[in-house]
Amino acid sequence: MDGKDAALARRWRQGDRDAAAEVADRYSDALGAVAYGILGDVSLSEDVVQETFVRAASSQNALRQDERLGGYLVGIARNVAVDVSRKRRREVQLGDNHRAVSDPGLDASRAELSEALRAAVDELPEDQRDLFLMKYVSNMRYAVIARVLGTSANAVGQKLWRIRTKLQEQLEDFRP
Repeated sequence: MDGKDAALARRWRQGDRDAAAEVADRYSDALGAVAYGILGDVSLSEDVVQETFVRAASSQNALRQDERLGGYLVGIARNVAVDVSRKRRREVQLGDNHRAVSDPGLDASRAELSEALRAAVDELPEDQRDLFLMKYVSNMRYAVIARVLGTSANAVGQKLWRIRTKLQEQLEDFRP
C-alpha cells in the first residue's frame, strides 16, 4: 500500500545503510508497542526491537511484497517477543520488588484497574491488541499506524473506536 515502503525495502535489501536507519526510525515505535503488549516490560521490548531488526536484516529475502515491510517487521517482532516471553516463564525469578506505599487503598485500586485493563487488552485478538498498543503505548498517529499496517487512517480510527468501546464494556465495574 505504501510506495515508500517498497522503495525503502529495495534500498535496504541492496545494502543502503541510510535505508536501514530509515527503516529503524520508521518502525521502532510500532515494534516496541507490539513487544510491550506481549511482555509488559519496556527494557525487554527495546531488546525485542533490536533483535527484530537483526533478524529482518538477515532474512530480507523472506519479504515477498516490498510494500508490506511494516507488516513483515511487526510479524517478526511478535515472534521474537513470544520467544522472550516463553523464556522468561521458564526462568526462576528471584527477589521481590518492594516500594513505598503512600495510600494502600488507592494503590490497590489502581493496581486492580491496571491488572483488569492489562487482562482485557491481552484478551483482544492479536491485530486489535497491536493496534491499541501502537496508539496508546507508543502514542503513534493514525496515519503512521495506517502505514505500518497497510491500511487507511480512517480504518484505524474506526477499529480503535470499536476496541475502546469493547474495553469500556469489559471494565464497566471500575467506573465511578
